[in-house]
Amino acid sequence: MNTVSVENRKEDKFKRRLQRIVREEDLTMQRDLIQHTAAELNIDLLSCAAALVYLSQPNLYPSIKLQPKPAAIPPSRNPHSHYKMVRYRLAVGSQHQVSLGDIQAVLVEESGVDKNRIGRIDIRDTYTLVELPDGMPADIFQVLTEAAVGPHRLNIKRVKPNKFRQMRHQSNEENG
Repeated sequence: MNTVSVENRKEDKFKRRLQRIVREEDLTMQRDLIQHTAAELNIDLLSCAAALVYLSQPNLYPSIKLQPKPAAIPPSRNPHSHYKMVRYRLAVGSQHQVSLGDIQAVLVEESGVDKNRIGRIDIRDTYTLVELPDGMPADIFQVLTEAAVGPHRLNIKRVKPNKFRQMRHQSNEENG
């Protein structure tokens, strides 16, 4: 019995879609864009294509997908250390093709928060976690609930604090 892995089926489907697009669509403008972008960013065409596959198909290789660990910022150099930050969940993620800049722009434009007061932004596949200063007024929260990145509403929700994480953080501060 021949078992085909999920990744192989996804690859095959992806390849069939690529073949159909190359066969049926005029890709002149897209080719020009890729060549221009790769040259401007000083990356080779294969790396540019690989990045585009990653952007358009973030779940193609879920078993080997590694999230880079964010660099630790010493509290004295962390610009957010003197603000109490609250974590929020946004209903947009990498599968919605949003970028860090897109999210920051919407937060600044819609809420009026200073860009420098936006904390860590962690874009996941289907959602994003963002840290914002405590004390967000209810009307601003409502505006952010209805705000959108492209066609996708943020639908912001406050994330309840993780008691274990808070205890561990406090323990690390006392020991370090």
